[in-house]
Amino acid sequence: MKLKGRIAFVTGSAQGIGYAIAKEMINEGAKVIINDIHEEKTEQVVNEIVTSGGKAMAIPGDISAPNFANEAFEKIESAWGRVNILVNNAGTERRKSSLDFNEDDYDTIMDVNLKAAFFLAQRALKSMVGDKWGRIINISSVHEQKPTGFCSIYSMTKAGLMMMTKELAFEFSKYGITINTIAPGAIRTNMNKEVLSDPAYEQKVLDKIPSRFIGVPGDIGKCATFLASDDARYMTGASYLVDGGLAM
Repeated sequence: MKLKGRIAFVTGSAQGIGYAIAKEMINEGAKVIINDIHEEKTEQVVNEIVTSGGKAMAIPGDISAPNFANEAFEKIESAWGRVNILVNNAGTERRKSSLDFNEDDYDTIMDVNLKAAFFLAQRALKSMVGDKWGRIINISSVHEQKPTGFCSIYSMTKAGLMMMTKELAFEFSKYGITINTIAPGAIRTNMNKEVLSDPAYEQKVLDKIPSRFIGVPGDIGKCATFLASDDARYMTGASYLVDGGLAM
């Protein structure tokens, strides 16, 4: 129970990687706030967790909406107290040639993947500084350093997220707060389900991975839970590849 008594806010946690992170943290004793843009899905996951004996709260909503961070944290603090662990997991991508992106594409991807993550981290840090303890974990991608070839703006946001991690860690680690990034490679999530359903495309991906298999959300969940624990107290400002060697 390495996270017993901790309160963790995991964005985009009603499915995929976020869900796996939330479940791993609950297994280690944390109370977890579940977030998804779809209210019904968020409530469904919370009910599932509570029924199985875990402690979870629903904070549905679009993380890129104006004032989302302040409103979400006020609800959490009113019900449970201060957030100890923030996982910026929610993200979006649109697969297009760089010649075809419009301003709406750019703003949407930037707002969800980078802007919202910054202001959620800012809000979390305000209480973590006073507590002299905190964990912020940003879920990036192998594409923070490896071009996609199909979504340049997505890669730009992930590279920005990596530098955000370093900047915040440099400024706030003296308060007992660690801030790290996890950079997943190919993971079997709903976001990748359609493209990986093509056997030829899947084989093309596998050929690039030295480990010769595609990861699952639980691989990221275990890494995030470790980084949130006191076992990782001396690890900050870094990006951890969980990619089977894809970035090599």
